[in-house]
Amino acid sequence: MMLVLRYTLWAALAVSVGMCQPRERGRHIVYINHNNYPSLLYINSASGGSTSMNTRADTSDIIQLILYPAEQDSKRSRSAVAVLGGGVEGTIYFTQENPPIGTTRIEGEINNLTPGLHGFHIHMFGDLSDGCISAGGHYNPYMRNHGGPEHRDRHVGDLGNIEADQFGRALVNMTDPLVSLVGPRSIVGRSVVVHVGEDDLGMGGDAGSLKTGNAGGRAGCGVIGYA
Repeated sequence: MMLVLRYTLWAALAVSVGMCQPRERGRHIVYINHNNYPSLLYINSASGGSTSMNTRADTSDIIQLILYPAEQDSKRSRSAVAVLGGGVEGTIYFTQENPPIGTTRIEGEINNLTPGLHGFHIHMFGDLSDGCISAGGHYNPYMRNHGGPEHRDRHVGDLGNIEADQFGRALVNMTDPLVSLVGPRSIVGRSVVVHVGEDDLGMGGDAGSLKTGNAGGRAGCGVIGYA
């Protein structure tokens, strides 16, 4: 068992740097890059002996190794929900169809906002004992700079902006490749925060921009829980 595991891990790493294209019966090694970090090294011990690789030039310098469980139940879709309060009203739904590597859909509606753009993020903690401020900073497990959801350099929790209409209602409908409901970077138990101001997506040219996007105070928040 130990020899097989060592060979499998070595073979997977060899694929990631282009050393070889190993094919071992009972292993499926897939190197995946979502146009931003982390690159995912995915080993599925339940599949046949095929190997595939993403050879993009912009490969991340952070690689996350995923040992995918063989049980069928582990592959079922996951759902979570956050009910927002603290000055706004709304419900945000999260759905991940192919955990742990699949993208996550984020949908819902938020009311009682001022018209215009508002920063929309996942924050570190599910602690709202002192209101939204105790949710901590943006969820940033890889210690990156703040950015937009399409940027390679971003926090996992950076979801950009949502836009409220003249009635203060914002409809949320996005899909994100880094947000996950399972595994080491799961957002379950953390918080959704909507901000008073617009997120400059790390393009503001100052230290605050690279940390928070200068999105201002916290208009509302809610803890994310499995649904």
